[in-house]
Amino acid sequence: MKTSLRFVIPLITIGTLAIAKDPELPANYRSWQHVKSMVIPDKQHGLYGFHHVYVEPKALKALQAGKGYPEGAQFAVPFYDVKEEGGATHAGELRMVVTMKRDKAQKETGGWLFSAFDGEGKPKTLDVKTGCFTCHEAKKDREYVFTEWAPK
Repeated sequence: MKTSLRFVIPLITIGTLAIAKDPELPANYRSWQHVKSMVIPDKQHGLYGFHHVYVEPKALKALQAGKGYPEGAQFAVPFYDVKEEGGATHAGELRMVVTMKRDKAQKETGGWLFSAFDGEGKPKTLDVKTGCFTCHEAKKDREYVFTEWAPK
């Protein structure tokens, strides 16, 4: 079964959900702390790809504690094609980048603004309620963040 993600980019307020009119991909996200990589090799899976998780410096302490994210704290996760060559699996072409930004005005999504960008950095449409938050709700005890700090 093919799972598709439909992306509606959340600053226009609709009820308790704010919608970002022109979201911006943080240009420097790759200089943030890299905290995790994972791969979902099934092309039929809605989250297919090789993922790297980056956390903004002001969010790092909260990630280590598992809670306490300050307003404006951000995560960025680029999704790459899965490439297998010479017996190794690694990241191929950039498919998209998704972001989570702490914004307590986002009542319907646990105080997070979710955004998505294509491989060229252009905003994608994102239905934040079904495309993001329904899965993130399972991590309410960690302020809706899946990534956990794994000390070296």
